[in-house]
Amino acid sequence: MRIDGAVIQCPAEVGDLAGAPHSGVLWRAAPGRLLLDIPDVARYLVSDGNLVEINPYDGVEAEDLQRFLRMTPAAALYLQRGIPVLHAAVVADAAGRAVVLAGDSGSGKSVLLTALVQRGWGLLTDDLAPVTLDDDRMPVALPTWPQVILWPDRVSLPAGWDARFVAEARPVRAIWWLGIHGFDPIEVRGVEGIARFEALGAMAYNRHIASALLDRASYLRVAGAVAGAGIPIRRLIRPRGRWTADELADIVEDRTEN
Repeated sequence: MRIDGAVIQCPAEVGDLAGAPHSGVLWRAAPGRLLLDIPDVARYLVSDGNLVEINPYDGVEAEDLQRFLRMTPAAALYLQRGIPVLHAAVVADAAGRAVVLAGDSGSGKSVLLTALVQRGWGLLTDDLAPVTLDDDRMPVALPTWPQVILWPDRVSLPAGWDARFVAEARPVRAIWWLGIHGFDPIEVRGVEGIARFEALGAMAYNRHIASALLDRASYLRVAGAVAGAGIPIRRLIRPRGRWTADELADIVEDRTEN
């Protein structure tokens, strides 16, 4: 198993991070290190942005090890490299530009991604989206892997969906920040002013771990570039309990300029 050049060692002996200055329910973090202990799955130690050591618990399936590896451990690798990671899916429009679909779990990122891929859009990543700067200091979204996790049983991936995977970094064209409310209409509103600068922090993948691992200068560099580049950031809020994937896909398509 490999993730963007990182070495994955499994099985490996993984000890504790004694005296780690940052911690949560399942994790501890120290400079250049993250220890994640997932009950009944494995202990993951992520080091220096280039190494993941995995100590599996007895009887765990390799598929489960890989699935959890593509979550917080993968995010930690990028954060340790100074690359912010959004809780987002990313698709590529007809012009090859990245459109970010950010939001908390359950907001509909993967379902909207699938609806757009079914319409011919490309796929860069699902759920975890590293965003960095290119040589011209413009924001770009990095691809991760073509796997997509879909919760609703009525949603299925399109035939040949993996052929839609885009394996190169793409310039960020727009950011859609998904949410849910208790009303029927779909709401769209722009994020303006200082809120644009703060938005990336609010969209971060596992904000507590991001705060522990990502140096502030790296965040400010990327957030400032997004805010200064005029990239539109829009709140897209859907009604709870009503199927809206096609409507949301229409909105994203209609408002993405060619």
